Amino acid sequence: MRRDLDNILAEKGAEALLLYAESFKDANMYYVTKFLAPDRFILLKKVDSDPIMVINPMEYPRAQKESIVKDVRSYMDYNYLEVVKSAKEPKLGGMKFIATVVEKELGKGPNIYVPPNFPTIVTDVLRKEGLAIKPMFDVIGKARETKDADEIAVIKVVQAATEKAVSDAIDLISNTEVGANQVLISRIDGKRQPLTVKRVKSLIGHKFLDQGIIIEEELIVACGPRGADPHYNGDPEDKLKANQPIIMDVFPRSERKRYWSDMTRTIVKGKASDEVKKMFDAVLEAKNASVDALHAGALGNDMNDVCCDVLEKAGYETVRGGKRIARGFIHSLGHGVGLEIHEGPRLSELYKFPLKEHNVVTVEPGLYDPAIGGVRIEDIVEVTKSGCNNLTKMEIRLEV
Repeated sequence: MRRDLDNILAEKGAEALLLYAESFKDANMYYVTKFLAPDRFILLKKVDSDPIMVINPMEYPRAQKESIVKDVRSYMDYNYLEVVKSAKEPKLGGMKFIATVVEKELGKGPNIYVPPNFPTIVTDVLRKEGLAIKPMFDVIGKARETKDADEIAVIKVVQAATEKAVSDAIDLISNTEVGANQVLISRIDGKRQPLTVKRVKSLIGHKFLDQGIIIEEELIVACGPRGADPHYNGDPEDKLKANQPIIMDVFPRSERKRYWSDMTRTIVKGKASDEVKKMFDAVLEAKNASVDALHAGALGNDMNDVCCDVLEKAGYETVRGGKRIARGFIHSLGHGVGLEIHEGPRLSELYKFPLKEHNVVTVEPGLYDPAIGGVRIEDIVEVTKSGCNNLTKMEIRLEV
């Protein structure tokens, strides 16, 4: 990890890197420290030097034991109280304290690079203190794109849990009866009740909690025309119906290890219409063709073209070339997955860069029609030198 960061920093012409964030939600901070803390702390790194982590006294003992950063220091090592008290406003004093730490460790000479989400108000204070703060994109994020064996092992665990939860949800849907107006009826607490989106999500969520897996973003369960919106997140009391496509897009993360996985399946309880079958077959062919074409060195935009070629040949429109369409393939093929659910690299028309060995990406073609609904199939795969390793083992079937 350090070598990758050093190489990327050197390529960018950077001399030093500064982070100031908490690490529960900030993927970059967690990646560099492997330490979970709810409050912001400081991370400094010079090129070709080990990072320095500066944290509040309450977290200092735990950070020493848990962080992968060897040089962990306390705020009190930098006269924190005196610096903060010297300012008229305590919050401003806290920002001046950051400047004190940076100046002591790096001096005022080097260009110090910060990520795009670095607090603007802190940047202003640091610059007023005479520090050369520069924005930098895709430094830690670029290093994060290539996963090591331990990272991939965690993703596999999350993916296995995802498949088990989705399989149980499909069994729940499959075992329903069909009531009036095609509404699916299940037995809940001994009573016959309509099967709702809320019930399916609740089942999946409970399966995850038992395995140390959490859902931080609202998972997608969309039936019929509502599935034409790829990120539908509507009424939890929506009733699922027979003979209509039901999209389930599930993307949980490890509660402790923080890595995500991502999978989508589309099913029909009962009999799918001819048009839904045609959409499903085209999407499955596009998914399989894209997986077959994946390998280290392939360009992200070329992978997107593979998918679009299959779908357009099947008679569907795509947004390739910037077209505005009402139905068809209305998004890109896929994205990286790791400490963020959406990270680099991308399988999209705009990503004209080569994929690398051990990138982990989704492959998720979909077709959408407001009158019918949506069909999306998504696997998560590890890019290899000569192809890819599909981390998704769950079967793909339409009718249940």
